[in-house]
Amino acid sequence: MIRQQYNDISALYDLLSEGDDGIIFFRHSLEGLLEKLPERAKILDCSCGTGNHAIWLSKLGYDVHASDISDGMIASSREKAENEGMHIHFFQASWEELAKKTNEQFELVVCPGNSLSHATSFDMLEDALKAIRKVTKPGGSFFFDMRNWEKTYAENLLEDQEFQIKGKDGMYDVRYRYTIGGWNETGQMFVDIRPEGKGKYIHFEFDFLSIGYHQFYEALLRAGFEQVNREFFPGEEYYFAIAK
Repeated sequence: MIRQQYNDISALYDLLSEGDDGIIFFRHSLEGLLEKLPERAKILDCSCGTGNHAIWLSKLGYDVHASDISDGMIASSREKAENEGMHIHFFQASWEELAKKTNEQFELVVCPGNSLSHATSFDMLEDALKAIRKVTKPGGSFFFDMRNWEKTYAENLLEDQEFQIKGKDGMYDVRYRYTIGGWNETGQMFVDIRPEGKGKYIHFEFDFLSIGYHQFYEALLRAGFEQVNREFFPGEEYYFAIAK
């Protein structure tokens, strides 16, 4: 399901993520860990989307591999990297398929963009984390960011929104709507987009799981990660963690 959802939106994904504060948060949070890596360290971005973080890491001099569940996202990533002259090893894979799709192990695996919320059950989440652990080199690190679902629910941050975004070819009308299940249940995000004032909206749907912070921490330990350095502040909308 999630593969098709992101295939559908791959051509418009960069438009929707333009100016996303989450990109800045992710890169700023990762800087300290990158400084400790050896030169040309192997890094896997296991939810690469359209390749923005993978290209950024490649420009910093790392040996970057990048995967995504969506064929459409991989195609967009590969084209973008080629246009910028970056050599990145792209491959299509769900998290559970990682060890089957690559023979490499990585000094660092990253999962940006609140992506693990798309594991739409706790069983799927644990399977994903176990697979990520398998491709993380002994002594290596797994770095991810996650929405602070406790704050999101307490302050009702997932309200319906309508706004405009500036694209390369003009303005776009965008609508976000949410159907939120109970705590720790699957919800849905609905995205509608069209060129400003022109015709019908193009409609997209995405599933997500609102994962509590402490439950996520326990899932990491059950997946085989032995040390988890956490940067969780209850008042912040996002948090990150480094697991080893």
